[in-house]
Amino acid sequence: MNRPEFNDAFAKTKLKPHKTFGGKVVEILYGAKDAEGNPCAPKEGVEDGHGRWFGIEVNGDYRMYSWTHSKDEGGNTEYGTDHEDHALEDMENDMLKKRELARNAEILSREYSSEDASEKMEALKNEWNALPTWDTPVEKEYQLRFDKANAEFAPRMEEIKKNKEEKEAIVAKAEELKNAENFKDARNVLNDLKDELYAIGSAGEEADRAMRSALNKIERELRDKQREYNATRDERMAQAKEKKEAIIAEAKKLTANVKNWKNAGDELAKLFDEWKAAGNSGKDVDDELWAQFSSIRKEFNAARNAFFAERSAKWEESIQTKEKLIAEAKEISDKKDYGFDTTNRMKELDKEWRAAGYSGKEKNDALWDAFNEAKEVFWSAKKSESLKKIQNIIDRKKNELESLKKKIEDLQFRIEIAPNPNMKEDFERELHLKENEMDKLEASIAEDEKKISE
Repeated sequence: MNRPEFNDAFAKTKLKPHKTFGGKVVEILYGAKDAEGNPCAPKEGVEDGHGRWFGIEVNGDYRMYSWTHSKDEGGNTEYGTDHEDHALEDMENDMLKKRELARNAEILSREYSSEDASEKMEALKNEWNALPTWDTPVEKEYQLRFDKANAEFAPRMEEIKKNKEEKEAIVAKAEELKNAENFKDARNVLNDLKDELYAIGSAGEEADRAMRSALNKIERELRDKQREYNATRDERMAQAKEKKEAIIAEAKKLTANVKNWKNAGDELAKLFDEWKAAGNSGKDVDDELWAQFSSIRKEFNAARNAFFAERSAKWEESIQTKEKLIAEAKEISDKKDYGFDTTNRMKELDKEWRAAGYSGKEKNDALWDAFNEAKEVFWSAKKSESLKKIQNIIDRKKNELESLKKKIEDLQFRIEIAPNPNMKEDFERELHLKENEMDKLEASIAEDEKKISE
């Protein structure tokens, strides 16, 4: 609104610049009258019926906070805000609060980064939004500062988060150094990690302080361990020497008379692991002991390689021999000759197979299956041929038996009709011979049938 005008030549206007909100406080006194009722200059603290307009001026814009009308206008009071008589005081306090909120937001955005930084920034926003808007130049300045701080806060927090993750990874690597056996090397690595840590931007004051403290603690622990290690070095070296001498003795015993090369190799590998875990016994002593142990391992490996090479050669020879035996067994089976010579040769193949020895895990069983299959073909066919011959013999004998039975019946009839005792006696004697012959023939048939059924 424009500057209020009351058409009063005696009106008094007070303008007071006010840095708190970037404008001026305005007070206008008007409408005063003297005892005779004539217009006069108004005086503060005097009952002359004057009215009072109070407000602020910002860049030529007047805003009323309160207006107490003159006595002639009725003397009532109007308010331009809900704050009534406290408008200026409340506005000034709100300006101070917003300035403080803007400052805190700027500090939080640039410098402070605790675990609850986001919650703190959100709390500042809530405080800001809870304050009324007075639309003053200073307030607009604070608003710009506050908004800028908020805009910079999110990427800043992302950067801090990234820095924190990188630093935590460095601290994790440093923690692994606690178990290092070479403390000097571990401390050198730790120094490099510290340089990496310091080269990374801030992860927040608290986090930075905690991570620096963690690395310093690890460094102290490594120093303490190194001092303790140095203090007991001679004792440990003596123990390591004793362990390695015992390992050498065990290795000699293990490789002296090897029965199972695979088991011996596994045991020697375990001894090598024990050697590596035995520790340092001093360079000169270590070199001497290692030369002994290494020599045992080299000799063992050479002997083992020779053993397996020889075994492989024997297996290969066995494989070749067995493959020839399989081929011959198939050839014999294919000829279908079941005479004495071929049968005897097939039996000899079994002896030669056994003499060929073991052919290795991969092929031994497969070779045997092939050989056994070829033999089974022969022996199965030979058996079928033999059974066929026996059946032919049985059939022939049964024919003979039938013929013999007829002859016996004929003799029995002749005995009955024989005209004289001498003739009858001759027939009986012949009958007896035929019956004996029949018994033998039946027994022979039964024996042959038994062979077939078996």
